Amino acid sequence: MRIDLIFLGIALIFIGIALLGLSAGHVQYGGVLIIGPFPIVFGSSPDMVVFGIVLTLILLTFMLILTRW
Repeated sequence: MRIDLIFLGIALIFIGIALLGLSAGHVQYGGVLIIGPFPIVFGSSPDMVVFGIVLTLILLTFMLILTRW
């Protein structure tokens, strides 16, 4: 595990949060937290929640296809 890439990732997260705080207008956000077999979907608007669910289903299907090979 390369520690420099970890610090780079953390720095990019902080830069992204700072840019969101400086941006004008309404920012939509959403995310999916998977704890065991239970997905927890959250978002600032119903559109972002639906987008999170669809993206999660696509990524889980892709993961299942890749682990079967």
